[in-house]
Amino acid sequence: MQITIHNKQRKYDAAQLQTIVEEAVRQTFAYLPEVEQIMSEYEIDFSIDVSFISKAAIRKLNREHRNVDRPTDILSFPAFEWKDGSLAEDILPWLPSDSEGPSSISLGDLLLCLEIVDKQAEDFSNNLEEELFFLLVHGVLHLLGYDHELPADEVKMKALQERIISGDTDEAKLACGYVVLAGRPNVGKSTLLNYLSGMTLAITSPKAQTTRDLIRSVYNDDSCQIVFLDTPGFHKAKTSLGRAMMKSARVAIRQADVLLLMVEASFKPFVADLEKEILKMADEDDTAVILLINKSDTVVKENILPLIAAFSQAYPFKAIIPITALTGDGVEEMLEEIKKYLPIQEAIFPEGEETNVTERKLAEEMIRREVLLQTQKEVPFGVAVVIDEFIEESSPTETRRVFIAATILCDKASHKGILLGRQGQRIKSIGSEARAAISEMLEAKLHLELFVKVRQNWINRPQDLADLGLDSKRVELP
Repeated sequence: MQITIHNKQRKYDAAQLQTIVEEAVRQTFAYLPEVEQIMSEYEIDFSIDVSFISKAAIRKLNREHRNVDRPTDILSFPAFEWKDGSLAEDILPWLPSDSEGPSSISLGDLLLCLEIVDKQAEDFSNNLEEELFFLLVHGVLHLLGYDHELPADEVKMKALQERIISGDTDEAKLACGYVVLAGRPNVGKSTLLNYLSGMTLAITSPKAQTTRDLIRSVYNDDSCQIVFLDTPGFHKAKTSLGRAMMKSARVAIRQADVLLLMVEASFKPFVADLEKEILKMADEDDTAVILLINKSDTVVKENILPLIAAFSQAYPFKAIIPITALTGDGVEEMLEEIKKYLPIQEAIFPEGEETNVTERKLAEEMIRREVLLQTQKEVPFGVAVVIDEFIEESSPTETRRVFIAATILCDKASHKGILLGRQGQRIKSIGSEARAAISEMLEAKLHLELFVKVRQNWINRPQDLADLGLDSKRVELP
């Protein structure tokens, strides 16, 4: 690795920082074995140019290249296209035809303003050398295709950056990434997620649009970490709530390392517009797509063949796998196919962070599930559940005891009567079934109190959606 320093400012002695520059660059490359493999395969040596420039100069470059008219700490200009440490373009045309020994090829340029770096070091209680080391690691990762524009990319880049800076070499690399479950409502995405996690993380019901949030379940084995994300079912949104759900689904799809498109075995053998929209996003991002044909045990196998043929002609799937999410039939084959298309990197989530679903959230969802199952068709879409109190006994006892008070919000006054039922019988039934399910989930004795309130048209009011955590303004992967 050749590192050349260009000093184009006068306030700081660049010679005294040369050791820091070289150490940061070389330590970063030590965590990127694929780069070393490329150097060995093509018999080349990579070079990086590091320039220290003035505040005025970096402001000008920032304005010209990023349309941001202010000085910044570091700018990275890669020479080739990379994606997460893997070369994403052919470098053969750039290799010299005749050479004796390794040829040097530029990876790109890093330009830093030491004046700003020094000020940032003071703000973060670092010294200049520590802040410079951090920014150089950050900059080299940018040269090699790591980014933080999207939440999933930010998580990946930040985790690697922290390991490089800390010098942690214990973590092994393995097939690891985000796998997004996408498809129409009620095709079995949540059932599959629950099977993979071995517990109820996402409620299921015969009603459409049961899932409203992005739900994470992390699958780990000795060779991989697969971060499954269950998404709201794709549909034509008619309310602000529906549009927020669709935005969550689209954000997840655009950040997937592998996309699982799920359809039912009973579908007619053609690719409809909703599936085409999902496949178009995957194609634009060059995402590996696996087609899952769920509930394959409910139809004669020969009847699935026209469906397979229709989808095969419409899109170049990496695999087409009939499964039964409820029993796990076909899931092992699915996992093996997924592993082929995941990036090789450190685990994204540590042990113990398998899901983003808390006990409180699960309790809300189990109450909502009973509403979906026990009320008329028009009620579920305008219903949300809010846990007002979730109290555990502080003193240790043989049996855990939990008190929950929850409010069922509905968006029409007429729905309140439906939820309460004649002489309060329906709300009692909802409470009884929800209490049993939550008690089993918590492994605790449970006291549950339910209240019904009307908040008219909440499904179309941004502030109400934000209060319920269903806002579409900022969607991040869990």
